[in-house]
Amino acid sequence: MIEFEIADIDFAEALVQFWKKSFLAAYSDIHSEENIQAYFSISYTIEEATRILTCKNYECLKAKRDQQTVGISIVNNRRCPLKAELDAMELKHLYLLPSEYGSRLAHRIMDEVFDQLKDAGKTHIWLSVSKLNQRAQRFYKKLGFEMLGKGEDIHVGDEVLPSLVLMKKLN
Repeated sequence: MIEFEIADIDFAEALVQFWKKSFLAAYSDIHSEENIQAYFSISYTIEEATRILTCKNYECLKAKRDQQTVGISIVNNRRCPLKAELDAMELKHLYLLPSEYGSRLAHRIMDEVFDQLKDAGKTHIWLSVSKLNQRAQRFYKKLGFEMLGKGEDIHVGDEVLPSLVLMKKLN
C-alpha cells in the first residue's frame, strides 16, 4: 500500500541519495561517470535539498511503501516561461526507484500532484524534460501533457542537453 506525505527538512540527506539513485538509473547509459559526478556536485547537494525543503515555493511529496520512500515529486510555484499568463506550477522532479518502474506508481504520484495543484487554485502544470528522455516524454504525453516548445539547456558536466517544455491543463 502506498502512503503519501510531505517531506520536511529531516528528509534532506535521503533526498540527495534518492535523486542520485534515480538519476543513475535513468541516465547512466547516456552520460559518462565524470559528467554525472559533476552534475551531482552542482544539482544534487545537501544545500540544494535543504533549500528546496525549506522554501515555501517548493513542495516535496514522498510516496512510501512499507516505510520506504519509493517515489518523489517536487513542485515549484513558478509560472511557465513560455506561457507566463497562465496560473501554472512547475513539476520540478518526478523520480521513482527502478524497482517501481511499470508499477503505475508514477501515475498515482501525478494524480496526487494534480489534486494538490487544483486545490491550490492552479489551472495548469508544466515541466521541462530532456529531449533524450524518450521514456519520460511518452509518459507525460499519456497523461495529457502537450509540447509548448524549447526549454532551457540542461548541463550534465561538459554535456549540454536540449530540453522541451510540456504543459497540461488541469481538469
